[in-house]
Amino acid sequence: AEKANVARTTFGVDGTGVRVGVISDSADYLTNSQALGDLGAVTVLTGQSGVPSTGEGTAMLEIVHDLAPGATLYFATGNGGQANFANNIRQLRAAGCDIIVDDLEYLNESPFQDAIIAQAVNEVTASGALYFSSASNSGNKDDGTSATWEGDFLDSGQTSNTAKGVGKFHSFGAGIANATTSPSGAETSSFFWADPLGHSTNDYDMFVLDASGANLVSASTTTQNGTQDPWEAVKVNNGEQIVIVLASGTGRFLHLEDGRGRLSVSTAGRTKGHACAADAFGVAAVSAHGATTPFTAAAKVETFSSDGPRRVFYYADGTAITPGNFSSTGGTVRQKPDLAAADGVATAVPHFQPFYGTSAAAPHAGAIAALLKARNPSLTTSEARTALTTGV
Repeated sequence: AEKANVARTTFGVDGTGVRVGVISDSADYLTNSQALGDLGAVTVLTGQSGVPSTGEGTAMLEIVHDLAPGATLYFATGNGGQANFANNIRQLRAAGCDIIVDDLEYLNESPFQDAIIAQAVNEVTASGALYFSSASNSGNKDDGTSATWEGDFLDSGQTSNTAKGVGKFHSFGAGIANATTSPSGAETSSFFWADPLGHSTNDYDMFVLDASGANLVSASTTTQNGTQDPWEAVKVNNGEQIVIVLASGTGRFLHLEDGRGRLSVSTAGRTKGHACAADAFGVAAVSAHGATTPFTAAAKVETFSSDGPRRVFYYADGTAITPGNFSSTGGTVRQKPDLAAADGVATAVPHFQPFYGTSAAAPHAGAIAALLKARNPSLTTSEARTALTTGV
C-alpha cells in the first residue's frame, strides 16, 4: 500500500545505517516475535522495557522492521509519568537514534502550550532527529465521530450557585449542556482553557448531569488561583451531559474532549500535546487491510483518526504568543496532523492481529523516513517534511 518494497528495490535501501527508537507501553512478546523471524535485535534502554502490558511497542517495532529491515532498533517505555517519557526521548537520541516514533498521550497534556514531553521532542528535532507521533484515535468532525468541542467561552446569561459563589454557565450554542455518547459506556473527559501551565488565574469548573439534565452526577472543581494548570477532568458515562462553568475570571478559548466517545455538539481539533510539537510529524491512519494496490490521494482516513488543526497560545516557557488575545483569533495555528500512514496490518503480537489505529500508522511513517534517511543520511527535517508530504 505504501510501496516501501518498491523503494527498497529501486533505490537499494533497507534502512541500514539508520537507528530507529520506538516509545510505547511495553516490549512484551519481544522474544516471541524474534523467534518467529518478525523482528531482529532490539536494544531496550536499561530498565525501560515497561511494566508488562499489551506489548504494543513490540507490534510497532515489527512494523518498522517489516518496512525497513536493515534499521537498527531501540525501545523505551513512555509510561511512568511525563518526566520519564521526556527523559526516554532524550535517551534514545543520546543512543544515536535518527528517528523516534511513539504512540502515547497523557490525559493532561496541554493543547495550548508545549509541556515537558513536547519540549523534549523540540530538543531532539532541533538536533536533527525526525520524530513521529500518533495523532490519537478520538474521532474527527468530517466523519461525525468527534469527541471534541473547541471555541471561545460564551456567556449563556445563566448563573450557578456553587460552593465558590455565583458562576457563569458556558453556552455551546444550542444550550448549556453537551451530551455524550460512549461505545465503552464511560470515558474520562478532559477540559482545558487558554491559560499558561502552572499559572492559571481563571477558574473554570466542569459538571456532569444525568441524561435528563435534572440531576448532578459528578464534578471537577479544582480551584485555579494562579499556581495551577488550566485543566479539569472527570469520568462521564454514556448519555450523561457536560456543563462548563466560569467560577471566576475572564473568558478564554476552551478545549473539551470526551476520550473516544462522541459529543452532541462538536468541532474539529482533537489532536494535541507532543504530537503537535512544531517539527514533529503527527500521523493519522488509513486502512491497508486487504489492500492489493498502492494508496492514492483518494485513500480515506479512518473514521476514528483524530483531526486538527491545533491552536497554540503560549510558548514553552508560558509567554503568551499574542498577549491579551486568548480567543479564537489569538495564538498561532499548527496544521496538524501532518501525515497519514497505514494501519490494519498483520503482526505476531497477540493483541494486534491485525493492528489498527494511529499507533500502527506512526511506525509506518517512521519506517518510510528510515528508508529516506538511508538513501540520504544528511536529510534534514524540512527536507524530510517536503519529501513525505509532497513526494518530491
